[in-house]
Amino acid sequence: MFLMLRPYRSLLLVLPAVLAVISSAMAQSLEKGFQIVEQAVSDGSIPGASLLIMHKGKVIDQRAYGVCEIDPARPFQTDTICWIASLTKPFTATAAMKLVEQGKLQLDEPIEKYLPQFSQLSTVAGTRHSVTVRQLMSHSSGIPAAVPLRESFFFTQRWYDRSLAEVVDAIAERPLDFAPGTEVHYSNAAPYVLGRIIEVTSGKPFDEFLREEIFEPLHLTDTGFFLPAEKVNRSAVVYRRQSNTLSVFCRCDPQWKVRMTMPDGGLFSTPADIAQFANSFLAHGPGVLSQDSVAAMLTAQNADYGLSWILDKENQFSHWGSSGTFVWADQKTEVVGVFFSQIQDYDLLAKLRNRVRDAVDEAFVVPR
Repeated sequence: MFLMLRPYRSLLLVLPAVLAVISSAMAQSLEKGFQIVEQAVSDGSIPGASLLIMHKGKVIDQRAYGVCEIDPARPFQTDTICWIASLTKPFTATAAMKLVEQGKLQLDEPIEKYLPQFSQLSTVAGTRHSVTVRQLMSHSSGIPAAVPLRESFFFTQRWYDRSLAEVVDAIAERPLDFAPGTEVHYSNAAPYVLGRIIEVTSGKPFDEFLREEIFEPLHLTDTGFFLPAEKVNRSAVVYRRQSNTLSVFCRCDPQWKVRMTMPDGGLFSTPADIAQFANSFLAHGPGVLSQDSVAAMLTAQNADYGLSWILDKENQFSHWGSSGTFVWADQKTEVVGVFFSQIQDYDLLAKLRNRVRDAVDEAFVVPR
């Protein structure tokens, strides 16, 4: 069903007053970020959204606006659970780094060491190549962007009946788009290969390894690949804009029997959990990785990426999801920002998240 785009009344939810710990000037500057989000909801650009700001490990403000479902109307809450899409990728890379620390995985080893079906990789021209784990994590592997078996059955039971091993076997049959390490092209398929390597080297299902090594140690209680039935009423519906109308792209269906865990984009989470995860990469943050592993993930591998994290601004790392989610963190100011909406509209959201990010960053600029 298509719905005409119209403005929605803003529903504001504010955490207890904690802004007293920062200057009034900083608070005024931070307010600009929230006003940008509120305006986007009130003018009908997006149905609803939440913005969270964390500083030195403490949430200093979080607000939610609008609705997480249009019909029937449900308010977008600060703890609304969202499909985070490609924000899953840094979690997958972090899990791989845990295995590097355990001595079970090496970044510069060819992936056929762990998955023999990739021993015959070649480009369309027939030139043989090996892909390394590092290249999987920096979008420079040459593995095609599209995920086989998913295109025709995404968000249907036929897709979720697949196993990670089945999808990765299909990826291994495809030629490389380019010689590994020679170009950088964003790939949704490469994280599937990395996820399968995590299963093989850890001896555990992918989702179980992430739960034990990341979610539980960081107390990410609302993060996972499978949304329990009792939390479905907290989940947001994802919308898609076509012309000037919105339609439902997907909603959580507790009736699905899910095998596929989607290492490229299958997680559900909340702004608070994502902030805690990003904070674990900052100097003060309690983390699951060693300082050396964090440094490796935040070291530029090419012009665009570290190991999974996007490095597009000085001292910062970030990632976004096609469902309207975004996180960024600043290593110098120790600020984490999380912006969640649930709408697929790349151009609008790219502009919106950059405006929000710039406004928040401005509040923490240190005068020279």
